[in-house]
Amino acid sequence: MRNNYIFLFIFLIFSSAMVGQKVTLTPTVVNGASFSGGSINLASVPTSTISLAIKVEIPTNVAVGDNGTIKIFFSKGLALGGNVAIGGDGGTLYFGGGKVATKSFVINLNWTDFLTSGGFIYAEYKSGVSYNSSNIAVIKNATMTSGTTLNPPADAPNPTKIVNTLCCNQTIRLGDKPAPITGSQYLNPYKEEPYGINSQWAAANGSILNLDDINRVLYLDYTTELKNITVYRKLGYKYGGEFPNKSNDVTITVVPSPITSNEISITNSPETDDFIEITNTNPKSIVGGRSNNLVNLNILANPLHIPQRGDNLVDIEKYEWEYTKTNFGLGGYKYWKTIEGENSPSLDFFNPSDIANNEDNYYLVRRIAIYQNIKRASNSLKILLRTVRNNNNICCDQILNIPSAGIIDSPNTFIGSTPFIDNTTINGTNLTYTLSYQWQSQSVINNNVYGNWLDIPYSTSKDYLPEPLKFVANPRGSLIIQTTYNYRRLATIKYQVINNGQLVKGTTQSYSNEISLNIKSGKTYDSVTLIAYPNPASSIINIENKDSSYILSNTKISISNTMGTIVNSNNFSIISPNVVSMDVSNLTLGTYFINVNTGSGLRANKQITFIKSN
Repeated sequence: MRNNYIFLFIFLIFSSAMVGQKVTLTPTVVNGASFSGGSINLASVPTSTISLAIKVEIPTNVAVGDNGTIKIFFSKGLALGGNVAIGGDGGTLYFGGGKVATKSFVINLNWTDFLTSGGFIYAEYKSGVSYNSSNIAVIKNATMTSGTTLNPPADAPNPTKIVNTLCCNQTIRLGDKPAPITGSQYLNPYKEEPYGINSQWAAANGSILNLDDINRVLYLDYTTELKNITVYRKLGYKYGGEFPNKSNDVTITVVPSPITSNEISITNSPETDDFIEITNTNPKSIVGGRSNNLVNLNILANPLHIPQRGDNLVDIEKYEWEYTKTNFGLGGYKYWKTIEGENSPSLDFFNPSDIANNEDNYYLVRRIAIYQNIKRASNSLKILLRTVRNNNNICCDQILNIPSAGIIDSPNTFIGSTPFIDNTTINGTNLTYTLSYQWQSQSVINNNVYGNWLDIPYSTSKDYLPEPLKFVANPRGSLIIQTTYNYRRLATIKYQVINNGQLVKGTTQSYSNEISLNIKSGKTYDSVTLIAYPNPASSIINIENKDSSYILSNTKISISNTMGTIVNSNNFSIISPNVVSMDVSNLTLGTYFINVNTGSGLRANKQITFIKSN
């Protein structure tokens, strides 16, 4: 018995630590009847439909514009954990610049998910730290009614008797977007009730982009395969998961596109499977050359034409660029948003303004090639934008000498700053925290082949001394550097605050900027083409290029701080075609990044880290 009291005491402490931010959960309708308070009664109904209202209030000491995720959980008991209810994942909750946000839910609870003694539901708002509402009890009868039929009101539509037709068959080019598919209209006066009408759409070989269930219109994304797409709709009651009424099939015939190809990649891309990881301090461009993106006029005239030497080829007329979030939707199922003003074959570093930059976020980006009224979408790149934050900086790039054949200078220790978090962003007082680190490396071969980021075993200190580089023999018998490396540091901060007299704990992680370890230019060794000196610099820093494929004075050069903000853009003095200098005397002390964009191919973006000193 004593052990039970101890467990209950611990649980109450844990629960109270998670309610610093006020979350209010209010049921409004249960199985069609207004909720008057007390417990939610599932009675003997196999599946119950509950309408709920959520209100989240941000404390006054939290920044306006804060947002997080909202979910509804159900549980059989205090010690049994919680599960997200059907319909209970509300995605991101936006405050719109205010201090209060609300959201409505319609969830389903199954009789079999609760013990005879009942259980409870609660709401969780999560923004770095989780905040829960009070528990609302759920009770049920000892037995459940059998069968899967309902007794709907007389005026409720019968899904088997609804006219269910779709329109229309169409023929499109590979890579283009089908026209919207429209469905016949029907009344649904009991939409939110168990006997309301539910629709289920399917698109074999196609990708559903959005469903306008009010106007009964389905939108499909650009096609990616030379396969026909079949679309149909099924109707049934919301209760039971059965859809006895199936529409006619709409067939979308996909024929070859006159646009020969449309592929994009990112400069110096280290990852595979169309997944790229970048930081806000290290701009990179997405490229897709014109050479392979042409229009075959013979296929334009005859989609069944087989490409052959001598076909009439012309250039793409223009391009568009689109992006979408992957961690939460911009609207509908997946909404692609046009990047305004971007119509060239390549896309310079793009940082979506509507994706929060205080945490790491994924987004997708793609290019649309256009000729006359025909479009073709490219592959989609999945990009993780890592934001350097919490003062997590490391320094600096190192270039090692080769004093004699077979000898490489030893590297110096990489120095890291001490990360911290701003307590104005955390709801509570008496902030304390602990720090831990993990250094990671990325192999670089021949300056344009990259490996994946990997943890360096046992490298968990604030600073890091890299392993010496080594020589290996190449097939021609001469010695080459086996590999050089990029480095970064992952910092983990575990913190706790006192909020309304309760102890609240949280964790935040951040990645540092990236720095490199390389070899000074030599005849038989992989060369470092871009260097900066002196480093640290107090007033003037020189940038020198040893790559003959481009002239440094003709490139774009900028300096950014650790937040990714440009503090100097193309303001440099030309010493020679491949040596320029930049005045950094007006910069505050700290770590900065020189970004050089040559605009040519896969090596278009280069970065150097330097320290501004007294």
